[in-house]
Amino acid sequence: MASRVLSPERCWEVLQSAEDDVVKDIINLMIDWRYIRGMTREEEMLLVYFLEALMMLTFLQEPEVVKKMTVSDWLKRTCIEGSDESVFLVGVDECNAFFVLSEEQEAWFEVYYQYLRSALIKRRRRRCSLDEAEKFFVDSSGNPVDNPCEDLKKLHDKFYLPSITTDMVRSTVHTVVHRLHLTDDEKLSSPAEAPEAEWMNANIAFCLLKMSHPVMVHAAPPELAARVKISRRFESHCHLLWCATQKKLRERLVLDTFGPRRPSESKVHSWIEKQGWTENVPDAAEVVKDWKPPRSIQAPTDSKSIRRMSRRQCWKGLQLMDREGKGLRVVTSRPFACGELICDFHGRLISRDEGLEIQQNNQTQAGHLFFFTGKNGQDMCLDAHEELCECHPNKTTFGRRIKHSARHANLSPRLHFMDDEPVILFMATRDIQTGEEIRYDYGDNRRSYAGDGLDLTPS
Repeated sequence: MASRVLSPERCWEVLQSAEDDVVKDIINLMIDWRYIRGMTREEEMLLVYFLEALMMLTFLQEPEVVKKMTVSDWLKRTCIEGSDESVFLVGVDECNAFFVLSEEQEAWFEVYYQYLRSALIKRRRRRCSLDEAEKFFVDSSGNPVDNPCEDLKKLHDKFYLPSITTDMVRSTVHTVVHRLHLTDDEKLSSPAEAPEAEWMNANIAFCLLKMSHPVMVHAAPPELAARVKISRRFESHCHLLWCATQKKLRERLVLDTFGPRRPSESKVHSWIEKQGWTENVPDAAEVVKDWKPPRSIQAPTDSKSIRRMSRRQCWKGLQLMDREGKGLRVVTSRPFACGELICDFHGRLISRDEGLEIQQNNQTQAGHLFFFTGKNGQDMCLDAHEELCECHPNKTTFGRRIKHSARHANLSPRLHFMDDEPVILFMATRDIQTGEEIRYDYGDNRRSYAGDGLDLTPS
């Protein structure tokens, strides 16, 4: 089939007839898996290809959304009660994408997740990152799918289906949008007179609505007339889905605002109230419950809360405790998630030579020196060997009290810059429970404070 823009009617007519043939075979495979569990590897992958095809052709998603959808995205799906039947809204956070599942389609995805994906994961023979382990769609070796478009072609070839691509389907949506905005009455009948197109479904109607009325954080929901103009049948679904999508965007905005530290429920509630939202308002308790540290902390000092705690040395969630007569240790007073920023190493900025001189004159204080390489390659040192610093004379800072451990380290230091001044931030390398001591590896033979082990450079 030539790669051209089909009429919406023809595109979905071909797609629907193709789906009908494939669905019968795929559903039989699902039933076999659920109750007999005797599928071959080829049959297993046909099921994966079919769900990928639904994502790209029926739910109108880009291949990148298929690749980046995670287990967390699936588990956080939202059930939307409609007038006819319930639908499920699934958001792919990394791509800022949303799609809609019917109850039947949601059951298909859940069968894959509960039964097939678990079996495929067990075949994984290589170590993978946390990001890879979270991917929802995996191949026969248990690794994340790499080329959804190629998987779609394999499905077409297996069942001798027309080669309708995701670009072709999405092009027809743009054609529909163009028709909806024509002003010539002879080309566009009024919604009350025009029959509902047979190829229209909740995903297509929702996609059309988002194109004409984009979902934005501070936008007002589209009026009834605008929704009916797109689809009278799915008008109610479109409204509910638009509002649910906006609520998710607002939840994400809240989390982005508070950065790489878990916010308190009271602070989130106060921030939300200041926005003046009257509908589609996120629940503060749910936002805090769903909070996760960002996967990348390239610029944590952009966060106002991190900058404030570093300037004031008011890091919360930590306390000093005397452990078995071994001196003061830093322990947590609340749980911290893997990737969350805990505190900084606060001290007087000096040159490496000055730090080495302090080390030679007072070996007992050597562990309170932190050597690193600055922006321009210069060798620097943060000196925290004094109990109290000049800028915070009434506070004992936490960073200088953190002990060394090579085997039980749960922190990792990262070098960043705040107003061109270096700051060493400690990030949790795993989940840390309440009452647990925090420690990091000083480096080879505990010499990182002399610059021999850690080789800390700007992130």
